[in-house]
Amino acid sequence: YILRYNLQGKQIQTGVLLYEGKGNDENFFVLMAQPPNRVTSESIPAREYIFVVDVSGSMVGFPLDVTKKLIRNLAKGLRPVDTFNVLLFAGDSEVLFPKSMPATAENLRQAMRVLDGQSGGGSTRLLPALRNAYNMPHGENTSRNILIITDGYISAEKDIFREIDDHLSDANVFAFGIGSGVNRHLVEGIAKTAMGEAFVVTKKAQASHVAGKFKTYIESPVLTGISVDFDGFNAYDVEPKNVPDLFASRPIVMMGKWKGKLGGTIKITGHSGLGEYSQDISLKSLKANESNSALRYLWARKKIERISDYNVGYINADQIEDITALGLRYNLLTKYTSFVAVSEIVVNKKGAAKNVKQPLPLPQGVA
Repeated sequence: YILRYNLQGKQIQTGVLLYEGKGNDENFFVLMAQPPNRVTSESIPAREYIFVVDVSGSMVGFPLDVTKKLIRNLAKGLRPVDTFNVLLFAGDSEVLFPKSMPATAENLRQAMRVLDGQSGGGSTRLLPALRNAYNMPHGENTSRNILIITDGYISAEKDIFREIDDHLSDANVFAFGIGSGVNRHLVEGIAKTAMGEAFVVTKKAQASHVAGKFKTYIESPVLTGISVDFDGFNAYDVEPKNVPDLFASRPIVMMGKWKGKLGGTIKITGHSGLGEYSQDISLKSLKANESNSALRYLWARKKIERISDYNVGYINADQIEDITALGLRYNLLTKYTSFVAVSEIVVNKKGAAKNVKQPLPLPQGVA
């Protein structure tokens, strides 16, 4: 099912949908903030781009070549008020500048010289590099964007997802996967956790088109430093707990439950290129609608997704119990609940089962 729509508003548009459960059932809401249909350069706040670039051995060849072209093209659109930095990682990580620098011609030339000198080598340790990016000095009222460019040959995906989830309101994280055998679980998991989209290039012929879409997607933050406050509206179990920036290509969606009498306001504040932004949404005149019953399933799916699909942290007994309870209460398929009962019987005529080490082929073009 494909839904195509256009944005019409000249300003940021906000709205709330409500569903009131019957009897002792729960009440649900969803809050949305949509960007204007056209974003001007003046309305974009100062931007900071930290390019976290994989220079490990598996990136040698066309992945690293595409990376260099991608950064060059992105750097061309930076304004004097914008800043950037480059963080290279393999077994260790190395930062180009002590802090992000203005996108001057000389600074960009220096970054390109460093990138042109990379040929790929070593292992891949993304988590320390990501933490280094978060810990770098940060300008006030600036949209910080961390761009992870990698083929994703790492084994610590869950740690990466947890790190991004913990810092969702501190920086926007975008993943750009390059290579003939990209680790899609990592790239798509980063996008899911960071509330964005995944971009993947597996062939040279795709590079320009996908890189162009990626540039368009990340170059127009509309609102940064977003805070959502509830006044007189008893909201709880809100997902996500932290809010990333609003982009021209990425709306903000929050969902949760509410109890008590319907009323009060939801206040959204932030900073744009035009100054401080504030919007109050009065719930007094709104009515819960029976047709919004799908909100209960959307909320439950988001909750399950957070602790299961791209689980933030490692699954323990309590989390298994929580996921199972959510699946049963909201009639959803999970790792621990099913609509079909399956009985498994192991049959082995030759006696005890044996583990066999089966060699796996490498992706094409990877040494």
